[in-house]
Amino acid sequence: MRIDLLEVLMPLQMAFGITVRDVRAVLAKYSDKIVRTAEMSDEALAASIYYSFSEEEMDDIALAAMDAFLDDKPEVDGAHREIRKLLIRRGVLDVSRRAPASHATPRKSTVKTSDAISAAVH
Repeated sequence: MRIDLLEVLMPLQMAFGITVRDVRAVLAKYSDKIVRTAEMSDEALAASIYYSFSEEEMDDIALAAMDAFLDDKPEVDGAHREIRKLLIRRGVLDVSRRAPASHATPRKSTVKTSDAISAAVH
C-alpha cells in the first residue's frame, strides 16, 4: 500500500485552517517591525502574503500549530510563531529594529503595494 505525501499533508492544513486573519494578527502584533511602510492597508498586505504562501509554507504553519497542540499550548500560538518566522525570512518583518518609544507617533497602517507584493513573494 503506497501512501501519497499529499494525502498525509492535506489533513494537516485541514486540521488547522490558516487564514488571512492569522497573517493579519501577526502583522498587527509586530506592526512596529514591518518593513517598507507606505500605501497598502494592513488587510491588503495580509491578503497578498497569505495568497503567496507555498504549499510547503502552509504545511509548516499547520505543523507548528499541531506541535503547539501536542505541547498543550494553543494551536494558534504555534501557527503565529511560524508565520512570524516566514515574514522575517521574507523581509516583511525586521526584528533587529527596536520598538519605538511609547511617546513616539504611532506608525501608519499602510504599506506600498509594489514593495509589499515584492516582499510577500520573496
